[in-house]
Parts: sequence; C-alpha cells; structure tokens
Amino acid sequence: MALTYITPELVNGNVIVKLDEKEQEKEEEKWKHSLMLFVIGEMPRYNYMKRFITQSWTNVASPDLYYHNEGYYVVKFQSESDLKEILFTGPYSINNKPIILKQWTPKLNFKAEFLVDIPLWVTFPKLPLNCWGCDFLSRIASAVGIPLFAYECTTKQTRISYARMLIEVDVTKPMPNEITVMDAQGQAF
Repeated sequence: MALTYITPELVNGNVIVKLDEKEQEKEEEKWKHSLMLFVIGEMPRYNYMKRFITQSWTNVASPDLYYHNEGYYVVKFQSESDLKEILFTGPYSINNKPIILKQWTPKLNFKAEFLVDIPLWVTFPKLPLNCWGCDFLSRIASAVGIPLFAYECTTKQTRISYARMLIEVDVTKPMPNEITVMDAQGQAF
C-alpha cells in the first residue's frame, strides 16, 4: 500500500476530508459479505474464536476473521450464499454464551446499534395453516420487530407445528408475551 498526500479542505476552521464515491464503493464491495459477531459475556480470544468457526461452520468456505478492540469480530465470507447460510441457520453459542450475528452495512455503528437491535429466532406455535403465507408471516413477525428471514422448515412448510423466524428486535423495548392474530372475518386466535 503506497500512501500519498491528499490535501484536505478547511471549512470554518474545521478540517474536512471528503471521500471519493467510486473509491468508497470499491471498499464497501470488499466487505459486503461480512457479518458482525458479538458474544454476550466475555469475548473469546481470537484463536479460540477462529477454531470455533473452523469446527462449527464446516458447511461454508473458511471465512476471514477480524477482531475489533470495541469487543466484536467481523467475519468476512467468500460469498453471499455462505454469509446467508451462517446467518440464517443459527442460533449459535460458544461456551454457553449466545453469539449475536448481524450483517455488516457501511453505516452500522457498533455502539449505537449492535447491542440495541439484535436478531433473535422467534417461534410462533399453533399457527393455522392458512396463516403460513409470506405476507401473513411478515405481519405476525412485525408484531415483534423487523422480519429478516424464515427458517427453512417454515419456508418449505415441512414442520407445521410452529413457524420460526429471525426477527431484528429492539431489546430496549418490552417484547410482547402474547400476540393476538385476527383474521379478515375478525376471529382472533
């Protein structure tokens, strides 16, 4: 990497560095198949975490692992399908401590968002069969948070005793203990 001097701007006494849009897009492209990983409790050391990933995530190509001093890891996958395979087949834990995974975005602020909005697998038991369509499941999951993904058995409807969905939940707000679903005729269940 050969660094060069690029003159910053001075606006009202403040030094402003403007990033080039094409260069920014190029750098964002490098990280688009990445997950942020946080372990609730004590963060495992790098080698321990790397070994866990190597032994547990055998169904995907070996991802790169990066540690950040703010207490989280970035896991960089070789493809979007590998990223989705890991993100959507959880939950995961290490030493009986839950692992929180979130897809990386350029605007993701770890301190502001990561420990407030977390993805949780939520199970909805005893849903009538006519409530298993994508729109219905989205409406039901939205009562808890932002629907991200339905579990494969839910999507394929191979296990119909419950629907399981990955939902981004704001943990600073109370979660409902029970959700009443009302059909088009006004019947609640």
